[in-house]
Amino acid sequence: NYIAAISKDAKKAFISKFPSLSDKVIVIENILSANFIREQSLLEKPKLDGEIKLLTVGRFCYPKALDQAVRICAQLVKNGMAIKWYAIGYGDEQTVLDAIEECDMQEHFIILGKKVNPYPYIAACDIYIQPSRYEGKAVTVREAQILGKPVAITAFNTSASQLIDGFDGIIVPMDIEEAALGIQHLIENKALQKEFCKNMATIDYSNARETELIYN
Repeated sequence: NYIAAISKDAKKAFISKFPSLSDKVIVIENILSANFIREQSLLEKPKLDGEIKLLTVGRFCYPKALDQAVRICAQLVKNGMAIKWYAIGYGDEQTVLDAIEECDMQEHFIILGKKVNPYPYIAACDIYIQPSRYEGKAVTVREAQILGKPVAITAFNTSASQLIDGFDGIIVPMDIEEAALGIQHLIENKALQKEFCKNMATIDYSNARETELIYN
């Protein structure tokens, strides 16, 4: 009866391919429970090493671009950043391992594997990074924002629907060197991180109102 898109940009992209179905397409965003996420984040206290702790959560697959994350990590290290970048997920791990080997990032890019509860790790990081090549709408970005973490995402097609650039996160270019410079700017700018945290506290990321669209 209906086709649900998870963002306005996803709806627009779908209709551009299937215009005859435009009357059926509605937008229902991902529904998250802020209380549940916050409660789950307190169940563990993982110890992440590193002066600056970055984190990405997602399937190890081409769209999520974990191999590119390794290359951005290498550029950050080259730029003198004392970082450790952690990755939670599973899938095509070999591609990520190959990138780690190629860039000699064994000490800086750490695969944590699959976690039933990733929220304590999000709570323990300094900055959450979504390095995707493309996305519908990344749930993990919303989850990080619920936990008050500064977020940097790449400029995938739907990035503008994911956050307000400069208000509750930053959008960095896909280019490895430029992405690294954007992330470096956020790392070095503690005042900007605090501003993002303050702004995120004013927004309800749970989207509970979207349940009404389902009921309707």
